[in-house]
Amino acid sequence: MRIAFDIDGTLTPLGAGQFPAAPLPFPLRLLWREPLREGTVALMRELQADGHEVWVYTSSLRSPAYLRLWLRCAGIRLAGVVNGDAHAQALRGRAVAPSKFPPAFGIDVLVDDSAGVAMEGEAHGFRVVLVAPGDRAWADNVRAACRTVPAR
Repeated sequence: MRIAFDIDGTLTPLGAGQFPAAPLPFPLRLLWREPLREGTVALMRELQADGHEVWVYTSSLRSPAYLRLWLRCAGIRLAGVVNGDAHAQALRGRAVAPSKFPPAFGIDVLVDDSAGVAMEGEAHGFRVVLVAPGDRAWADNVRAACRTVPAR
């Protein structure tokens, strides 16, 4: 299964104290200042060990190379990256284009913090696991969702 994670507000906090997060170890945190949500690395490694592909799907314009290198330094090897540019290119020409559309990239499950993206998932037929900032069981919810999605 292909699982994609949003970055801002899902894996990295939008503000101080939004959820527990840890920076990369020194000296890596001098280059990549964004901390990762507590449990991110362990969850992604577990999903990969179970045979899933781990992707990032962000509406930001961070380059795929930047995202791959940043997460590789954290201990996560991504199978794919969709940024704002790739999303816009894939959905160019559509009359109605949601803010994210995982099926265009073969993504089975999108993990995101936005209720709006979850509503778009219902409207456009893709699966979203909604992760709230204060949700301490967020990783368990992702694991459970991965067990209930049928294999391709």
